[in-house]
Amino acid sequence: MTLARLQPQPVAQHGFSMVEMAVVLVLLGLLGWGVSGAYENAGTLRERDLASRTGEALQQALRAFVLANARLPCPDLSGSGWEGDASGNCPAGTEAGWLPYRALGLDLPPPLLKAGYSVYRNAAAPAGNADLAVRQERTGDSAGSQNYQNVNDFIVGLNWAQAAGLQTGHTRLTGNGGADGAIDCTANVRSNPAYWLVVPLQDRDNNGDRFDSVHQLGFNCAYAPGTALNLNWDDVVLADSPAALAGWLAANTP
Repeated sequence: MTLARLQPQPVAQHGFSMVEMAVVLVLLGLLGWGVSGAYENAGTLRERDLASRTGEALQQALRAFVLANARLPCPDLSGSGWEGDASGNCPAGTEAGWLPYRALGLDLPPPLLKAGYSVYRNAAAPAGNADLAVRQERTGDSAGSQNYQNVNDFIVGLNWAQAAGLQTGHTRLTGNGGADGAIDCTANVRSNPAYWLVVPLQDRDNNGDRFDSVHQLGFNCAYAPGTALNLNWDDVVLADSPAALAGWLAANTP
């Protein structure tokens, strides 16, 4: 009997070929990058949301200061948390510095978390003195009377600031990199707020400062509130126009 020679049968392959494995590794790498990016983005958004809420609380503290003092505070120029320079003086025309936390009745935060602040100070406004960091009688009441240098006088100062028109040399807001035009403090000045404050996040533009470059301490310009987060800037800006602050005070003055 002749025995049939059995031919070896091909064995089904299991697992991945080298090409398939390479594809899987690439896909896993992309997935990992996507998840990591999502966590990073979520963290950035959480930080920005916290900064926004912090800014809103600081804004309320500024408004409360105005109700109590009939003026906006002078910037903190020394980092002490108090108004003015190391001697407590507020040099005429000085508009930008740190937010004076202690003058607002707040604890001074760590240096990296301190907000920047700028106040409109235009003593030469056409209608009258619109230096909003100075308490002044603007309605003709006599010293010692009930209405002398009160919030109504400050509201008049706000109205004078609003009537002064666009002032490129005073506290100002520029564009937002979008519909309001370029972020350019010289060529695109959009408005003069009564004040602005800036809560910084990360050093996105790698200038060695947590403040975006347009918000360097002592420079009285900020980009528009609501400017979208991007690769180059992430600071949170809040501001009140003179008209908006006057309206808020009128609605909240006892």
